[in-house]
Amino acid sequence: MSKAPEPVGSIDVAVGHATRLLEINPVLAAEQAGEILKAVPAHPPATLLLGVARRKGGDAAAALDVLGPLAAMHPQWALAHYELALALSSLDRNAAAITALQRAVTLKPDMADAWRALGDELTNAGDAAGADAAYAQNIRASTKDPRLLTAAAALCQNEIPQAEALLRAHLKKYPTDVAALRMLAEVAARLGRYEDAVTLLTRCLELAPSFTAARHHRAIVLHRQNKPAAALREVSELFKKDPRNPAYNNLKAAILARIGELQDSIEIYAAILAEHPAQPKIWLSYGHALKTSGRENDSIAAYNKSIALLPSLGEAYWSLANLKTVQFTNEDVEAMQLQLRRPDLAVDDRLHLHFAMGKALEDKGEYAASFEHYAQGNQLRHAQLSYQPDEMSTHVRRVKSLFTAQFFAEKLNVEVEYFNPLKNVEIDPALNGAPKTRSDLATRDALPGEIRLAREHR
Repeated sequence: MSKAPEPVGSIDVAVGHATRLLEINPVLAAEQAGEILKAVPAHPPATLLLGVARRKGGDAAAALDVLGPLAAMHPQWALAHYELALALSSLDRNAAAITALQRAVTLKPDMADAWRALGDELTNAGDAAGADAAYAQNIRASTKDPRLLTAAAALCQNEIPQAEALLRAHLKKYPTDVAALRMLAEVAARLGRYEDAVTLLTRCLELAPSFTAARHHRAIVLHRQNKPAAALREVSELFKKDPRNPAYNNLKAAILARIGELQDSIEIYAAILAEHPAQPKIWLSYGHALKTSGRENDSIAAYNKSIALLPSLGEAYWSLANLKTVQFTNEDVEAMQLQLRRPDLAVDDRLHLHFAMGKALEDKGEYAASFEHYAQGNQLRHAQLSYQPDEMSTHVRRVKSLFTAQFFAEKLNVEVEYFNPLKNVEIDPALNGAPKTRSDLATRDALPGEIRLAREHR
């Protein structure tokens, strides 16, 4: 008498249970898969599970014995080819692994893990261009990866600890996932840990040199670190692909303004705005450059233009107030009050509007109301600061203990070369030009698999 077939539901439950065992006990998962296959021979998910469990259990050869026939029997199953490739890679069969991964991504182009693994294999094979292309596809596919979507949602909601924890856990398992590396760099940048952010973005670009979003982000972080030469070098690379990109030109103009190349900066801003006039924040930056160059009337016109385009832009109102020569009209005051009544107004806009209102009412002699706005603005600003008195006190004590009279006496005869951050850069003032470097920056060490962002108190 033949044995009755197992109900489908119970098989699915058993496969699900064995799948959950994979990460914690692959040997037990393999045993569970074997029991399923005794009941339902050649069951595809159970066969795949057996192969994966054997690989995770350290027996890649046995895994290959299972996964090779499975992929041959199911030539349209992307996951089978992907797992076959991982087994082949574990056996150092690089060329065969690449072939299997190429088959997997052909069948399922949005398979982020397969693109990342393909990038790794091509890197090992010395195919830098191919690896770059594969990592770029990994970035695109990762936008649909639920593991990264959860971290992205946490970032969007400014839940930084949750985002960092999710990304660190993901990168511990997949250290070459360039999309996750870039997201973790964003976490670091938001925390003000710019060195960590640069390290992460550098690793991104080592893996995927054409990842322009990572290069742009690295240029921004370098600018925030006040490293203009390095930032301009990144902008130079960005210009090679898209010389008229307004974001790249805006960044270049901001860098040039910071180092005092105001005329070049103003010309770039003017050229951007001639092509893209409806950009309130670029008008704001343009106003800053004009003000610094002494063209006050033109800066006032630029600030007013940014307000006309975006009435909630509090920094533009504060920039006018900070000139100390502008008297706000009653209409200006009413416009600022209207914005302050908005419940959805961004915190930065709100605090700048409070400061601008303080100045406007102070000029009108309404000192009590003026002080109230200053107080509210400062309260909002205080909440944004992470100043730690104890940390500063510790730093000062360490500085005082090192820089003693004896220290300086010993260093009196030591020659110190003045450091010029632009020593090796020629600035091309043309809109589409870029810095011309005479030497390259030293490359940083590759990032280890375990990503650490914890601040170290030195």
